[in-house]
Amino acid sequence: MEKEKVKEELISLFEDMLEKVGQFKSKTYQALFETGYEKHKDIIAHISGLCSEKDEEETGRIVEELAAVLPEHAYEKARKLSGRKKERATMDDNMNMAVYVLPVLTYTKDETCMRVAARTVELWNERKINSLVLSLSTYEQIAGGFRKGLCFITEAVCGRQGKADDCYELTVLRRYRDRYLMRTGEGRLLVEEYYDTAPYLVQVLNMQPDVSEIYARIYRRFLSPCIRCIEEKNYEGCKHIYVDMVRSLQKKYIDLQEV
Repeated sequence: MEKEKVKEELISLFEDMLEKVGQFKSKTYQALFETGYEKHKDIIAHISGLCSEKDEEETGRIVEELAAVLPEHAYEKARKLSGRKKERATMDDNMNMAVYVLPVLTYTKDETCMRVAARTVELWNERKINSLVLSLSTYEQIAGGFRKGLCFITEAVCGRQGKADDCYELTVLRRYRDRYLMRTGEGRLLVEEYYDTAPYLVQVLNMQPDVSEIYARIYRRFLSPCIRCIEEKNYEGCKHIYVDMVRSLQKKYIDLQEV
């Protein structure tokens, strides 16, 4: 497989999956990823084949050249845009890389593809296509996030603070979800709604350069009051605070408006 052909395949993977960013939801993600992977999976063998029987120096040059393809492609696209349109488009580019492109490249854990993916992330961030920070991601990480339900944002916040999965906050909120919200039709609809939106939101939050400060503010402004409401058996109050949290974060980080 010629190197230029593999570069074209990388761009094809990127553009094809970019069309699916708006469908990044719990009910559709697995099928969309699997369809995309089946369509583009040959790229893994092609990348690996380019480096087969090459010495480390030549392999390093190939990895570097392939890793530069998508950062340069996205950068050139962004140069043609401005204002809110550029901000929206480049956020979609970051999301596409995080939830589709990188998970495809890392899916089989092929050593060469893993190197290309990791170096792509570094070059992407060096290019500063926007203010977001890309991290290496896998299908297992993304798909696993959709199983978190209403506590997904809380788990991200507590994880950033170094708290265990069975910490007090998560235990209280999971019990609240299961024993209160899931026992009413309205509560079940609320859980289902945020079961879809929270993983996307957390992906965007995790790309923010000040993510640690953001999660600290979320804890102080929303999660701590939620826990306090539950302790006081003010269950409706907790629900209102949690809804306000998600809507506020969506408005600021997804709708690109200030809270």
